[in-house]
Amino acid sequence: MHKRYFPLAACALILSASAAVNGASTLMTPSTQSAQTRPVRLVFAHYMVCLPTAGPAATIADYENEIREAQSRGIDGFALNCGGWTSGGSYYKSRCAAIYEAAKRLRTGFKLFISADYCCGNGEAETRDMIETFRNHPNQLTWDGKPVLSTFGGGRLPEIYDLVKKRLTGNDAVVFVPYFFPKTNREHPTSSDIDQVFNDFPDLDGFFYFGAAGTSAAIATSNTALAQKWLGAGKIFMADVTPFYRSTGRVYETNGFEGMAEEWEGVIKANPTWVEITTWNDFQEKTYVSPFGPPALQELPAWHNWSAYSHAAYLDASRYYIDWYKSGKRPAIKSDKLYYFYRVEPKSASGRQYMDIEKREKMTIAGVDKLEDKIFATCFLTKPAQLTITSGVLRQTFALAAGIHHVAMPFAPGAPHFTLARGTAILIDKTGEQVIADRNGATSYNYFAGSAEAR
Repeated sequence: MHKRYFPLAACALILSASAAVNGASTLMTPSTQSAQTRPVRLVFAHYMVCLPTAGPAATIADYENEIREAQSRGIDGFALNCGGWTSGGSYYKSRCAAIYEAAKRLRTGFKLFISADYCCGNGEAETRDMIETFRNHPNQLTWDGKPVLSTFGGGRLPEIYDLVKKRLTGNDAVVFVPYFFPKTNREHPTSSDIDQVFNDFPDLDGFFYFGAAGTSAAIATSNTALAQKWLGAGKIFMADVTPFYRSTGRVYETNGFEGMAEEWEGVIKANPTWVEITTWNDFQEKTYVSPFGPPALQELPAWHNWSAYSHAAYLDASRYYIDWYKSGKRPAIKSDKLYYFYRVEPKSASGRQYMDIEKREKMTIAGVDKLEDKIFATCFLTKPAQLTITSGVLRQTFALAAGIHHVAMPFAPGAPHFTLARGTAILIDKTGEQVIADRNGATSYNYFAGSAEAR
Protein backbone atom coordinates (compact mmCIF):
# COMPACT_ATOMS: atom_id res chain seq x y z
CA MET A 1 0.00 0.00 0.00
CA HIS A 2 1.28 3.43 -0.85
CA LYS A 3 1.70 6.02 1.84
CA ARG A 4 -0.63 8.95 1.20
CA TYR A 5 1.18 12.28 1.01
CA PHE A 6 -1.40 14.92 1.83
CA PRO A 7 -1.15 18.36 0.20
CA LEU A 8 -0.28 21.35 2.38
CA ALA A 9 -3.77 22.35 3.36
CA ALA A 10 -5.68 19.71 1.53
CA CYS A 11 -6.40 16.47 3.25
CA ALA A 12 -9.45 17.47 1.44
CA LEU A 13 -13.06 16.87 2.30
CA ILE A 14 -15.09 18.43 -0.42
CA LEU A 15 -18.02 20.12 1.26
CA SER A 16 -20.44 21.49 -1.28
CA ALA A 17 -22.93 23.86 0.23
CA SER A 18 -25.84 25.05 -1.83
CA ALA A 19 -29.57 25.61 -2.17
CA ALA A 20 -32.05 26.77 -4.76
CA VAL A 21 -32.13 30.54 -4.95
CA ASN A 22 -33.20 33.34 -7.25
CA GLY A 23 -32.79 31.97 -10.74
CA ALA A 24 -30.56 29.07 -9.60
CA SER A 25 -31.45 25.85 -11.38
CA THR A 26 -32.29 22.74 -9.37
CA LEU A 27 -30.88 19.54 -10.86
CA MET A 28 -32.87 16.33 -11.18
CA THR A 29 -32.33 13.65 -8.52
CA PRO A 30 -32.19 9.91 -9.17
CA SER A 31 -35.64 9.52 -7.62
CA THR A 32 -37.16 11.90 -10.18
CA GLN A 33 -35.42 10.51 -13.24
CA SER A 34 -37.14 8.41 -15.86
CA ALA A 35 -35.42 5.95 -18.16
CA GLN A 36 -35.32 8.65 -20.83
CA THR A 37 -33.89 11.47 -18.72
CA ARG A 38 -30.85 12.03 -16.53
CA PRO A 39 -29.23 14.91 -14.66
CA VAL A 40 -27.25 17.52 -16.53
CA ARG A 41 -23.66 16.38 -16.95
CA LEU A 42 -21.33 18.85 -15.26
CA VAL A 43 -17.54 19.12 -15.03
CA PHE A 44 -15.95 20.68 -11.96
CA ALA A 45 -12.34 21.38 -10.99
CA HIS A 46 -10.92 20.79 -7.52
CA TYR A 47 -9.77 24.24 -6.35
CA MET A 48 -7.21 24.51 -3.54
CA VAL A 49 -8.29 27.63 -1.64
CA CYS A 50 -4.92 27.64 0.12
CA LEU A 51 -3.11 28.03 -3.23
CA PRO A 52 -4.84 30.69 -5.33
CA THR A 53 -3.15 30.89 -8.69
CA ALA A 54 -2.54 34.65 -8.32
CA GLY A 55 -0.98 34.19 -4.88
CA PRO A 56 -1.99 34.91 -1.26
CA ALA A 57 -3.11 38.45 -2.08
CA ALA A 58 -5.48 37.32 -4.85
CA THR A 59 -8.29 39.80 -5.46
CA ILE A 60 -11.87 39.34 -6.63
CA ALA A 61 -10.66 40.40 -10.08
CA ASP A 62 -8.03 37.63 -9.97
CA TYR A 63 -10.68 35.07 -9.13
CA GLU A 64 -12.89 36.43 -11.91
CA ASN A 65 -10.04 35.80 -14.32
CA GLU A 66 -9.64 32.20 -13.11
CA ILE A 67 -13.34 31.57 -13.50
CA ARG A 68 -13.25 32.96 -17.05
CA GLU A 69 -10.28 30.70 -17.86
CA ALA A 70 -12.09 27.66 -16.49
CA GLN A 71 -15.47 28.39 -18.05
CA SER A 72 -13.97 29.11 -21.46
CA ARG A 73 -12.62 25.54 -21.41
CA GLY A 74 -15.89 23.87 -20.49
CA ILE A 75 -15.56 23.74 -16.70
CA ASP A 76 -18.86 24.42 -14.95
CA GLY A 77 -17.66 25.13 -11.43
CA PHE A 78 -15.07 24.79 -8.67
CA ALA A 79 -15.08 22.48 -5.66
CA LEU A 80 -13.47 24.79 -3.09
CA ASN A 81 -11.14 22.72 -0.94
CA CYS A 82 -10.77 24.19 2.55
CA GLY A 83 -8.22 22.98 5.10
CA GLY A 84 -9.86 25.21 7.70
CA TRP A 85 -12.52 27.86 7.98
CA THR A 86 -12.31 30.58 10.65
CA SER A 87 -10.52 29.05 13.64
CA GLY A 88 -6.89 29.93 14.26
CA GLY A 89 -7.01 33.01 12.09
CA SER A 90 -7.81 30.91 9.02
CA TYR A 91 -8.24 32.71 5.70
CA TYR A 92 -10.46 30.10 4.09
CA LYS A 93 -13.82 31.74 4.72
CA SER A 94 -12.68 35.14 3.45
CA ARG A 95 -11.12 33.67 0.31
CA CYS A 96 -14.22 31.60 -0.41
CA ALA A 97 -16.34 34.72 0.00
CA ALA A 98 -14.17 36.47 -2.59
CA ILE A 99 -14.50 33.56 -5.03
CA TYR A 100 -18.27 33.47 -4.59
CA GLU A 101 -18.42 37.23 -5.13
CA ALA A 102 -16.32 36.90 -8.28
CA ALA A 103 -18.71 34.30 -9.68
CA LYS A 104 -21.70 36.46 -8.81
CA ARG A 105 -20.24 39.53 -10.53
CA LEU A 106 -19.57 37.60 -13.73
CA ARG A 107 -23.22 36.50 -13.96
CA THR A 108 -22.27 33.46 -16.07
CA GLY A 109 -23.84 30.74 -13.93
CA PHE A 110 -20.53 29.33 -12.69
CA LYS A 111 -21.23 26.88 -9.84
CA LEU A 112 -19.34 26.64 -6.56
CA PHE A 113 -19.36 24.29 -3.60
CA ILE A 114 -17.23 24.10 -0.47
CA SER A 115 -14.62 21.42 0.14
CA ALA A 116 -14.12 21.17 3.92
CA ASP A 117 -11.10 19.20 5.05
CA TYR A 118 -12.13 17.28 8.15
CA CYS A 119 -8.74 15.67 8.65
CA CYS A 120 -7.53 19.19 9.50
CA GLY A 121 -10.14 19.53 12.24
CA ASN A 122 -13.31 21.13 10.89
CA GLY A 123 -16.06 20.66 13.46
CA GLU A 124 -19.83 20.82 13.40
CA ALA A 125 -20.05 24.57 14.01
CA GLU A 126 -17.65 25.38 11.17
CA THR A 127 -19.32 22.87 8.87
CA ARG A 128 -22.71 24.43 9.48
CA ASP A 129 -21.26 27.88 8.87
CA MET A 130 -19.73 26.73 5.58
CA ILE A 131 -23.12 25.56 4.43
CA GLU A 132 -25.21 28.44 5.71
CA THR A 133 -22.84 31.22 4.60
CA PHE A 134 -23.52 30.43 0.95
CA ARG A 135 -26.82 28.54 1.11
CA ASN A 136 -28.71 31.33 -0.65
CA HIS A 137 -25.93 32.42 -2.97
CA PRO A 138 -26.94 32.43 -6.66
CA ASN A 139 -23.82 30.49 -7.67
CA GLN A 140 -24.22 27.71 -5.12
CA LEU A 141 -24.50 24.24 -6.63
CA THR A 142 -27.78 22.57 -5.75
CA TRP A 143 -29.32 19.15 -6.18
CA ASP A 144 -33.02 18.73 -5.58
CA GLY A 145 -33.00 22.12 -3.86
CA LYS A 146 -30.45 21.12 -1.22
CA PRO A 147 -26.74 21.87 -0.73
CA VAL A 148 -24.32 19.30 -2.10
CA LEU A 149 -21.67 18.10 0.35
CA SER A 150 -18.61 16.19 -0.87
CA THR A 151 -15.41 15.04 0.86
CA PHE A 152 -11.87 13.87 0.28
CA GLY A 153 -11.06 10.99 2.65
CA GLY A 154 -10.41 12.44 6.04
CA GLY A 155 -10.56 10.84 9.47
CA ARG A 156 -13.49 10.25 11.80
CA LEU A 157 -15.76 8.95 9.03
CA PRO A 158 -18.56 7.74 11.36
CA GLU A 159 -18.68 11.18 13.02
CA ILE A 160 -18.82 12.97 9.67
CA TYR A 161 -21.52 10.61 8.43
CA ASP A 162 -23.51 11.02 11.66
CA LEU A 163 -23.30 14.82 11.45
CA VAL A 164 -24.40 15.09 7.85
CA LYS A 165 -27.05 12.41 7.65
CA LYS A 166 -28.51 12.51 11.17
CA ARG A 167 -28.08 16.04 12.51
CA LEU A 168 -28.33 18.10 9.32
CA THR A 169 -32.00 17.52 8.56
CA GLY A 170 -35.03 19.51 7.51
CA ASN A 171 -34.05 23.04 6.50
CA ASP A 172 -30.41 22.20 7.36
CA ALA A 173 -30.29 19.18 5.05
CA VAL A 174 -27.62 18.66 2.42
CA VAL A 175 -27.01 16.16 -0.35
CA PHE A 176 -23.89 14.25 0.69
CA VAL A 177 -21.49 13.04 -2.04
CA PRO A 178 -18.20 12.31 -0.22
CA TYR A 179 -14.97 10.56 -0.98
CA PHE A 180 -14.35 8.10 1.85
CA PHE A 181 -11.33 5.83 1.92
CA PRO A 182 -12.21 2.18 2.54
CA LYS A 183 -10.96 0.56 5.75
CA THR A 184 -8.02 -0.85 3.79
CA ASN A 185 -6.98 2.71 2.81
CA ARG A 186 -6.53 1.53 -0.78
CA GLU A 187 -6.52 4.48 -3.17
CA HIS A 188 -7.78 2.25 -5.98
CA PRO A 189 -10.53 0.22 -4.33
CA THR A 190 -11.28 -3.43 -4.93
CA SER A 191 -14.86 -4.63 -5.28
CA SER A 192 -14.87 -5.57 -1.59
CA ASP A 193 -13.63 -2.08 -0.69
CA ILE A 194 -16.44 -0.53 -2.72
CA ASP A 195 -19.02 -2.78 -1.08
CA GLN A 196 -17.64 -1.97 2.39
CA VAL A 197 -18.05 1.78 1.99
CA PHE A 198 -21.44 1.38 0.34
CA ASN A 199 -22.73 -0.89 3.11
CA ASP A 200 -21.20 1.04 6.01
CA PHE A 201 -22.76 4.33 4.87
CA PRO A 202 -26.10 3.33 3.34
CA ASP A 203 -27.69 6.78 3.46
CA LEU A 204 -25.11 8.54 1.32
CA ASP A 205 -26.66 10.37 -1.61
CA GLY A 206 -23.70 9.49 -3.78
CA PHE A 207 -19.93 9.13 -3.95
CA PHE A 208 -16.96 11.08 -5.26
CA TYR A 209 -13.73 9.38 -6.30
CA PHE A 210 -10.55 11.39 -5.74
CA GLY A 211 -8.11 9.31 -7.82
CA ALA A 212 -5.17 11.65 -8.56
CA ALA A 213 -2.37 9.41 -7.25
CA GLY A 214 -1.92 6.40 -9.48
CA THR A 215 -1.61 5.23 -13.04
CA SER A 216 -4.21 6.33 -15.53
CA ALA A 217 -5.31 2.72 -16.01
CA ALA A 218 -5.90 2.32 -12.27
CA ILE A 219 -7.89 5.55 -12.08
CA ALA A 220 -10.02 4.59 -15.08
CA THR A 221 -10.68 1.13 -13.65
CA SER A 222 -11.69 2.59 -10.29
CA ASN A 223 -14.04 5.09 -11.92
CA THR A 224 -15.75 2.30 -13.83
CA ALA A 225 -16.24 0.04 -10.81
CA LEU A 226 -17.48 2.86 -8.57
CA ALA A 227 -19.86 4.13 -11.26
CA GLN A 228 -21.42 0.71 -11.60
CA LYS A 229 -22.03 0.51 -7.85
CA TRP A 230 -23.36 3.98 -7.11
CA LEU A 231 -25.20 4.71 -10.35
CA GLY A 232 -26.60 1.20 -10.24
CA ALA A 233 -28.14 2.04 -6.87
CA GLY A 234 -29.75 5.17 -8.33
CA LYS A 235 -27.31 7.49 -6.59
CA ILE A 236 -24.92 10.26 -7.67
CA PHE A 237 -21.41 9.39 -8.79
CA MET A 238 -18.75 12.04 -9.41
CA ALA A 239 -15.78 10.58 -11.30
CA ASP A 240 -12.15 11.68 -11.27
CA VAL A 241 -9.90 12.84 -14.10
CA THR A 242 -6.35 13.95 -13.37
CA PRO A 243 -3.41 15.01 -15.60
CA PHE A 244 -0.32 13.95 -13.65
CA TYR A 245 0.83 13.28 -10.09
CA ARG A 246 4.15 13.96 -8.39
CA SER A 247 4.13 14.38 -4.61
CA THR A 248 7.09 14.66 -2.28
CA GLY A 249 7.69 10.93 -2.28
CA ARG A 250 6.23 9.42 -5.44
CA VAL A 251 5.55 10.05 -9.08
CA TYR A 252 3.49 8.33 -11.80
CA GLU A 253 4.14 8.26 -15.53
CA THR A 254 1.14 9.27 -17.63
CA ASN A 255 2.78 9.45 -21.10
CA GLY A 256 1.85 13.08 -21.61
CA PHE A 257 -1.85 13.48 -22.37
CA GLU A 258 -2.34 9.85 -23.35
CA GLY A 259 -3.10 8.84 -19.76
CA MET A 260 -5.59 11.64 -19.24
CA ALA A 261 -7.30 10.73 -22.50
CA GLU A 262 -7.61 7.15 -21.22
CA GLU A 263 -9.31 8.47 -18.08
CA TRP A 264 -11.69 10.64 -20.11
CA GLU A 265 -12.61 7.76 -22.39
CA GLY A 266 -13.35 5.62 -19.34
CA VAL A 267 -15.51 8.38 -17.89
CA ILE A 268 -17.47 8.71 -21.11
CA LYS A 269 -18.22 4.97 -21.06
CA ALA A 270 -19.10 4.98 -17.34
CA ASN A 271 -21.39 8.01 -17.83
CA PRO A 272 -21.16 9.43 -14.27
CA THR A 273 -23.42 12.16 -12.95
CA TRP A 274 -20.52 14.61 -12.72
CA VAL A 275 -16.76 14.74 -13.29
CA GLU A 276 -14.23 16.51 -11.10
CA ILE A 277 -10.82 17.35 -12.51
CA THR A 278 -8.24 16.91 -9.76
CA THR A 279 -6.96 19.51 -9.63
CA TRP A 280 -7.20 23.12 -10.79
CA ASN A 281 -4.30 24.38 -8.71
CA ASP A 282 -2.51 21.85 -6.49
CA PHE A 283 0.95 23.11 -7.41
CA GLN A 284 2.54 20.99 -4.68
CA GLU A 285 1.43 17.61 -6.02
CA LYS A 286 1.66 18.81 -9.64
CA THR A 287 -1.91 17.86 -10.54
CA TYR A 288 -2.81 21.41 -11.61
CA VAL A 289 -4.33 22.40 -14.95
CA SER A 290 -4.76 26.10 -14.16
CA PRO A 291 -3.33 28.49 -16.77
CA PHE A 292 -1.08 31.01 -15.00
CA GLY A 293 0.77 32.77 -17.78
CA PRO A 294 2.66 32.17 -21.03
CA PRO A 295 4.18 28.66 -21.45
CA ALA A 296 7.70 30.06 -21.11
CA LEU A 297 6.95 31.13 -17.53
CA GLN A 298 8.59 28.78 -15.00
CA GLU A 299 7.47 30.23 -11.69
CA LEU A 300 4.01 31.03 -10.43
CA PRO A 301 3.29 34.68 -9.72
CA ALA A 302 3.76 35.23 -5.97
CA TRP A 303 4.51 31.54 -5.44
CA HIS A 304 8.22 30.89 -5.60
CA ASN A 305 8.52 27.61 -3.71
CA TRP A 306 7.91 25.39 -6.73
CA SER A 307 8.74 25.34 -10.39
CA ALA A 308 5.35 25.21 -12.05
CA TYR A 309 5.76 24.55 -15.73
CA SER A 310 2.60 25.14 -17.70
CA HIS A 311 -0.03 22.39 -17.62
CA ALA A 312 -2.65 24.36 -19.53
CA ALA A 313 -2.36 22.05 -22.54
CA TYR A 314 -3.81 19.21 -20.43
CA LEU A 315 -6.90 21.34 -19.95
CA ASP A 316 -7.06 22.53 -23.54
CA ALA A 317 -6.74 19.00 -24.91
CA SER A 318 -9.46 17.91 -22.46
CA ARG A 319 -12.02 20.21 -24.07
CA TYR A 320 -12.75 17.67 -26.79
CA TYR A 321 -13.56 15.03 -24.14
CA ILE A 322 -15.50 17.46 -21.96
CA ASP A 323 -17.77 18.23 -24.90
CA TRP A 324 -18.07 14.52 -25.67
CA TYR A 325 -19.01 13.68 -22.07
CA LYS A 326 -21.57 16.46 -21.80
CA SER A 327 -23.28 15.88 -25.13
CA GLY A 328 -23.03 12.10 -25.22
CA LYS A 329 -21.86 12.43 -28.83
CA ARG A 330 -18.29 12.30 -30.11
CA PRO A 331 -17.40 15.77 -31.49
CA ALA A 332 -16.04 16.36 -34.94
CA ILE A 333 -12.45 17.60 -35.16
CA LYS A 334 -12.71 21.05 -36.70
CA SER A 335 -9.07 22.18 -36.71
CA ASP A 336 -5.58 20.65 -36.60
CA LYS A 337 -4.07 20.89 -33.11
CA LEU A 338 -0.85 19.73 -31.51
CA TYR A 339 -0.23 19.23 -27.80
CA TYR A 340 3.22 18.29 -26.53
CA PHE A 341 4.45 17.13 -23.13
CA TYR A 342 7.88 16.46 -21.70
CA ARG A 343 9.84 16.63 -18.49
CA VAL A 344 12.53 19.28 -18.49
CA GLU A 345 15.26 17.00 -17.16
CA PRO A 346 16.16 13.31 -17.55
CA LYS A 347 15.13 10.90 -14.81
CA SER A 348 18.83 10.36 -14.02
CA ALA A 349 19.09 14.00 -12.86
CA SER A 350 19.81 14.72 -9.22
CA GLY A 351 16.91 15.00 -6.81
CA ARG A 352 15.97 11.32 -6.67
CA GLN A 353 15.63 11.46 -2.90
CA TYR A 354 13.63 13.48 -0.41
CA MET A 355 13.79 13.98 3.34
CA ASP A 356 11.10 12.02 5.19
CA ILE A 357 10.13 14.26 8.11
CA GLU A 358 8.77 11.40 10.22
CA LYS A 359 11.67 9.00 9.67
CA ARG A 360 14.24 11.82 9.51
CA GLU A 361 16.09 10.15 6.71
CA LYS A 362 16.41 10.45 2.96
CA MET A 363 14.04 8.30 0.95
CA THR A 364 13.98 7.42 -2.74
CA ILE A 365 11.14 8.92 -4.75
CA ALA A 366 8.92 5.99 -5.68
CA GLY A 367 8.16 5.61 -9.38
CA VAL A 368 11.16 7.50 -10.79
CA ASP A 369 12.52 4.37 -12.46
CA LYS A 370 9.25 3.98 -14.38
CA LEU A 371 9.47 7.45 -15.89
CA GLU A 372 10.29 7.62 -19.59
CA ASP A 373 12.77 10.09 -21.03
CA LYS A 374 10.53 10.87 -23.96
CA ILE A 375 8.65 13.65 -25.68
CA PHE A 376 4.95 12.86 -25.92
CA ALA A 377 2.66 14.48 -28.44
CA THR A 378 -1.09 14.32 -29.05
CA CYS A 379 -2.51 15.40 -32.42
CA PHE A 380 -6.10 16.23 -33.33
CA LEU A 381 -6.20 16.04 -37.14
CA THR A 382 -8.93 16.90 -39.63
CA LYS A 383 -7.06 15.03 -42.38
CA PRO A 384 -3.90 12.87 -42.64
CA ALA A 385 -0.67 14.71 -41.83
CA GLN A 386 2.97 14.14 -40.91
CA LEU A 387 4.38 15.14 -37.53
CA THR A 388 8.15 15.51 -37.20
CA ILE A 389 9.70 15.88 -33.75
CA THR A 390 13.33 16.93 -33.38
CA SER A 391 15.14 16.69 -30.05
CA GLY A 392 18.85 17.41 -30.09
CA VAL A 393 20.38 15.01 -32.64
CA LEU A 394 17.24 12.82 -32.60
CA ARG A 395 14.45 13.13 -35.13
CA GLN A 396 11.37 11.09 -35.93
CA THR A 397 8.48 11.53 -38.36
CA PHE A 398 5.04 10.05 -37.77
CA ALA A 399 2.57 9.55 -40.63
CA LEU A 400 -0.84 10.04 -39.04
CA ALA A 401 -4.36 9.52 -40.31
CA ALA A 402 -7.24 11.85 -39.51
CA GLY A 403 -8.36 11.62 -35.89
CA ILE A 404 -6.63 11.63 -32.48
CA HIS A 405 -3.14 10.21 -32.11
CA HIS A 406 -0.68 9.87 -29.22
CA VAL A 407 2.97 9.44 -30.23
CA ALA A 408 6.31 9.47 -28.42
CA MET A 409 10.05 9.51 -29.07
CA PRO A 410 13.18 9.67 -26.85
CA PHE A 411 14.38 13.13 -25.90
CA ALA A 412 17.84 14.71 -25.88
CA PRO A 413 19.17 17.97 -24.36
CA GLY A 414 17.85 21.19 -25.85
CA ALA A 415 14.52 22.65 -26.85
CA PRO A 416 12.45 20.20 -28.94
CA HIS A 417 10.96 21.26 -32.25
CA PHE A 418 7.67 20.21 -33.81
CA THR A 419 6.61 20.40 -37.45
CA LEU A 420 3.17 19.35 -38.66
CA ALA A 421 2.84 19.12 -42.44
CA ARG A 422 0.21 18.06 -44.94
CA GLY A 423 1.95 17.32 -48.18
CA THR A 424 4.16 20.35 -48.87
CA ALA A 425 2.11 22.67 -46.66
CA ILE A 426 3.50 23.39 -43.19
CA LEU A 427 0.60 23.59 -40.76
CA ILE A 428 2.55 24.04 -37.53
CA ASP A 429 6.19 24.98 -36.97
CA LYS A 430 6.85 25.27 -33.24
CA THR A 431 9.77 25.11 -30.81
CA GLY A 432 9.05 23.93 -27.28
CA GLU A 433 9.19 26.79 -24.78
CA GLN A 434 11.20 24.86 -22.17
CA VAL A 435 14.70 23.41 -22.60
CA ILE A 436 15.52 19.83 -21.62
CA ALA A 437 18.68 19.73 -19.51
CA ASP A 438 20.30 18.23 -16.40
CA ARG A 439 20.25 21.31 -14.22
CA ASN A 440 22.53 19.88 -11.50
CA GLY A 441 19.93 20.61 -8.87
CA ALA A 442 16.92 19.00 -7.25
CA THR A 443 14.57 18.05 -10.06
CA SER A 444 10.84 18.43 -9.80
CA TYR A 445 10.19 15.52 -12.21
CA ASN A 446 7.36 17.73 -13.40
CA TYR A 447 5.91 17.83 -16.90
CA PHE A 448 5.80 20.84 -19.16
CA ALA A 449 2.84 21.01 -21.53
CA GLY A 450 2.57 23.18 -24.64
CA SER A 451 0.35 23.47 -27.69
CA ALA A 452 -0.05 24.86 -31.18
CA GLU A 453 -2.92 25.13 -33.65
CA ALA A 454 -2.80 25.30 -37.44
CA ARG A 455 -3.91 28.66 -38.80
